[in-house]
Amino acid sequence: MKFAFNLIDKLLKSESTTSLMALNKVLTIGIPFNAPHGFKIKEISNDQVLIKLPNRKLNHNHLSGIHACAMATVGEYCAGMSLLKTFGASKYRLILAELHVKYTYQGRTDLEGSCSLHQIQKDLVEESLLKEGKFLQELKTIIREKSGKEVAVVTTTWQLKSWDQVKTKS
Repeated sequence: MKFAFNLIDKLLKSESTTSLMALNKVLTIGIPFNAPHGFKIKEISNDQVLIKLPNRKLNHNHLSGIHACAMATVGEYCAGMSLLKTFGASKYRLILAELHVKYTYQGRTDLEGSCSLHQIQKDLVEESLLKEGKFLQELKTIIREKSGKEVAVVTTTWQLKSWDQVKTKS
């Protein structure tokens, strides 16, 4: 497990096309729930994470638009990747605590989730983690069509906790 987290951390540090392709492959295997949807990380930078949600039959609802749950999932994925880019996978455990979606328009083309890393106050989070042992971080992901039209806003709240503080049953 530690090897996988270290590999993800290494891939997240590089913005090269090769690293992005490798990261997409590793995460498709590591997060099998997301694999059938065809999500692709298009960009991971110090500013934002962009993830593509393709318009294909598997992702459709009964009205032939993009399914609400697919949009929610890409919003969650985008926010989670933003936290991993900021803090790394090997240092902190991330758990989704809350998810809220506001749908504003029916998506009918490929969609893209965008989460800004500027929402994360890294120093504040790390200070709180040292004092409290855990921290709740809220992030917003904007889901847009190719044209730029906003179709949904996904708000997620994540619990961050140092792996040293995680207690699991044996």
